[in-house]
Amino acid sequence: MTYDLITISLPLIAAYLGSYFLYQKNYIKRSTHIRLWNILILLTFLISVGPGLTLLCLVEYGIALPISQSLLYWHVQFGIALFWITIFHMHSYWKSSPSETGQKTKKQDAVNNEKNRRDDG
Repeated sequence: MTYDLITISLPLIAAYLGSYFLYQKNYIKRSTHIRLWNILILLTFLISVGPGLTLLCLVEYGIALPISQSLLYWHVQFGIALFWITIFHMHSYWKSSPSETGQKTKKQDAVNNEKNRRDDG
């Protein structure tokens, strides 16, 4: 059984680069770009888990069905897609600015401390 690594990978990479380009050029919002890939990571995970758990149950109970090879094929195909979408997901959140995550930067802390000193004095 052969798997379609290239035919799955190239369109996903092209789609991510396309949506990232649209986000960088302000054609779409960052939240739209991230929401799209979050939905895709959820769908590929759920679709990959279905055949995976079915195969696990079949192996656990020693049941051999003719559909097992087909389930394995689709499990791996969606696993390949899940791998790439997970990489894209990590790229999207790798350098999130502290203001987007709700954390304060050192510069913000210094400005707030200076304001508090002026208000107190």
